[in-house]
Amino acid sequence: MPASPPLSPRAAPGATKRDPRPPITVCAADYDALAALIAHPSAAPGQALLAVELERAAVVEGRPAADRVRLGSEVDYHDLDRDRVRTIRLAMPQEASIDERRVSVTAPIGAALLGLKPRQRFSWTEAGGRTRTILVLAVRNDG
Repeated sequence: MPASPPLSPRAAPGATKRDPRPPITVCAADYDALAALIAHPSAAPGQALLAVELERAAVVEGRPAADRVRLGSEVDYHDLDRDRVRTIRLAMPQEASIDERRVSVTAPIGAALLGLKPRQRFSWTEAGGRTRTILVLAVRNDG
């Protein structure tokens, strides 16, 4: 598998007029942990998407707004392609568990959710060429 694209330190914020993706915000601690994670290439299907998302993220010191998806967030989202509502908790790969609804940030859905807030929609293309779209319904963060 090719190496993930390099990250620029503390990437510049958000989308441009040409970029239809919603702007995302990531706290510095999550950014640093995730940048270290993607520095080591793996076969995780969402690692390339995670690298792209970190490159465009606005990085904030401390915690981002309480309604932003971050590591540990519980998220309700609507999978618009499958017309299914799901609730997951975003986790590091070693903490992921299907039985406990903890989704790795290196899974495509985990990478897609990072930094979003309620009412934001995000689309990406899967490895097979199919486009997926999700809508964030609610975000709950401890502390």
